[in-house]
Amino acid sequence: MSGRLASAVAMAGLVVWLGAGAALADGTYHTSQYAFGALDGTSIRSGFVENIHADGPDVYAHEQYVLNGGEPGTTYQVVLKVFPGDPTCSGNPIVIPTASLRTNAAGNGTAYHVFTPEDADGLRGLTVGGMWFLVDGGSPAYATACAQVELD
Repeated sequence: MSGRLASAVAMAGLVVWLGAGAALADGTYHTSQYAFGALDGTSIRSGFVENIHADGPDVYAHEQYVLNGGEPGTTYQVVLKVFPGDPTCSGNPIVIPTASLRTNAAGNGTAYHVFTPEDADGLRGLTVGGMWFLVDGGSPAYATACAQVELD
């Protein structure tokens, strides 16, 4: 009986240890959430970008976009502006359209985008500035503040 108990405890310890390694996969940049703000008087209750850096072999980063109380029945283009080596977002950005976000009758919508390791080529090891926009018909309706992102 004590041998079985010891084996069970050892197995539980191994599971916890292996799980902790996955949870700590990115020691440089942790998951962050950035709030969307309305531009030009557009309505909003809340909205955000959840930026998750997995740094895995297939998924480098996963971004989740959420808008609550926006304009009903509207399709927004999510646009990420990356400012290489410029954490103040004041230089010339790389503009990356990432996803389409469609709101329902209440003005709520979600979307996501997955970046592969190849998508980050040329940017690894840099601290960049980043801003996310929800664009309707070529005009930004919502935006985040400039965020400093460390890419590893």
